[in-house]
Amino acid sequence: MRPWTNKSLGLGILGLFLVALGISLCVLRPIFFHHILQKGLALSSTSNSFKIWSDTSDLPPLIFKVYIFNWTNPEQLGIEKPHLDQLGPYCFREVRQKDNITFHHENKTVSYLQRRLWYFDAKQSNGSLNDIVNHLDVVAASAAHKIRYWDYDWQKTLSVILSTRKLYTRKTVDELLFTGYSDGILTMGKMMVTDPDIPAFDRFGWFYMRNGSAEFDGHFNMETGEGDIGQLGILRKWNYKDTTKYHKNPCNVIEGSAGEFWPPGRTKDDITLFSADLCRPLFYEYEGTTSHFGIEGYRYTIGKKTLGNATRRRFPHDQAKFFEQTTTTEDFFVAEHSAEMTGSTTENTYNGHSSENTDVYSDNDPDVINMGNCYCNGECTPSGLLNITLCRYGAPVFISLPHFHKADPAVLNAVEGLRPNDKEHSFSITLEPTTGIPLEVSAALQANVHLHSSEIVGLYNNVPNIYMPMIWFKLKAQVTEEMASNLRILLALPIVMLCSGIIMTIVGLCLIGAVALLSLFGKKRRIPQTDATTEKMVDNPEKKTEMVFMDKMGNNEDDNVKSDRRLYAKP
Repeated sequence: MRPWTNKSLGLGILGLFLVALGISLCVLRPIFFHHILQKGLALSSTSNSFKIWSDTSDLPPLIFKVYIFNWTNPEQLGIEKPHLDQLGPYCFREVRQKDNITFHHENKTVSYLQRRLWYFDAKQSNGSLNDIVNHLDVVAASAAHKIRYWDYDWQKTLSVILSTRKLYTRKTVDELLFTGYSDGILTMGKMMVTDPDIPAFDRFGWFYMRNGSAEFDGHFNMETGEGDIGQLGILRKWNYKDTTKYHKNPCNVIEGSAGEFWPPGRTKDDITLFSADLCRPLFYEYEGTTSHFGIEGYRYTIGKKTLGNATRRRFPHDQAKFFEQTTTTEDFFVAEHSAEMTGSTTENTYNGHSSENTDVYSDNDPDVINMGNCYCNGECTPSGLLNITLCRYGAPVFISLPHFHKADPAVLNAVEGLRPNDKEHSFSITLEPTTGIPLEVSAALQANVHLHSSEIVGLYNNVPNIYMPMIWFKLKAQVTEEMASNLRILLALPIVMLCSGIIMTIVGLCLIGAVALLSLFGKKRRIPQTDATTEKMVDNPEKKTEMVFMDKMGNNEDDNVKSDRRLYAKP
């Protein structure tokens, strides 16, 4: 085999290989990219995300902003609306750490405790921790609310204890937040508490005993995405159970993301996050597409599906096997609630204000329940408020968006000094849809205390029925520019693979075509010359030819006899 033939064969094989590889990259790139995501996003002790997830100390600091409402006219309650001035923000650097991390490879989950630490940042704060605040007496209000259905003697005893107190208290910001302040009612309650699930607090503060505690948020069990990246970040158990004790079936199920990881392949459907602070899942609705460092993301916000008091949801019967058996799904559907659904429209009234919510579910569908009744714990609220009383040891705490944003207007009109706006007071999560990586999280919630009258407890005989804003906080986190750059490279991989595949295919086809042309040209050069070809060359005067002399006489003469015949040139 000649050398040029060996080269042609090699080029042909190379061309076929490039074509096969190029087509494979074009056709199989989704599979390749999914494999890359599976390896890169799944949480393990050796993954790139593990260090960031387990300890945020080396990341740009998270800024936890706290705003406190100062009640300026507490002595005029019942005569004037409560007037509130917003103080702050009081800024804290937040660090999150995971403790007791245990990977369970048998079911592809990880268990952990979460510790949060806060460090006051005086430079970014608008005010001092020594600022004095007029605050509703939360301890007294909670005590009156807790025993409102107890025997008359108990309520009368509390009335005597509170007879020398006022509806409000004056404390420093530090006391209201982390340090806490002592109270006689707490001291008595500490001696009377027998329930092991209720901590015997000796002081009150909105974040008392939380700074640096690894047990306060509870025990988490989360999917790592090791077996199926589509399950990444999904919370499976909280405090060792897949249901909570704070709500009835089927609303007590643990569901949604743990809050730090989201499965890739996001759509514009709702997303769900389980909040340990609220002891329930929160539902986020798609709001629109936004851009962060040039990366497109889907923005989801808390809306009426979480804040509404007439939002319906279907729970199929075949899901009942996942719930606790203390009650059945069917039992809950026929249970009595404080607000009834009639027809496809549910009307709720608060202080003379009514609101309607109409949905498309049929009234005869036994699997559809009213989500407002689902979480109201027998005390349903106006829209925009979440009842977490049972989650907070019986204290009448109700959560809303800051400044009653998206709440029933009657709730907002009951007080003065609040100015809700969507930019500052929304709770939003922005996810990159392909990878599910959070681009920006803006968590904002407000704690309110339900203040209502009591016929027996004298301090609350004639108080109005209002939800008093106490405090709101905001935590904003976002990817850095360096993280965004790495994410852009990851997102460019499918396009790079497609372009590479097309280029490889074209180069391979070119090599195959070149080998075919070389082969054809080589065959033409090896064709033997005939008489006709020779004659043609002679006739052409421009080409150099060789003259051939031929004997035109017969060939029958003796070869040994000398002949004098002349030779004639062949025409």
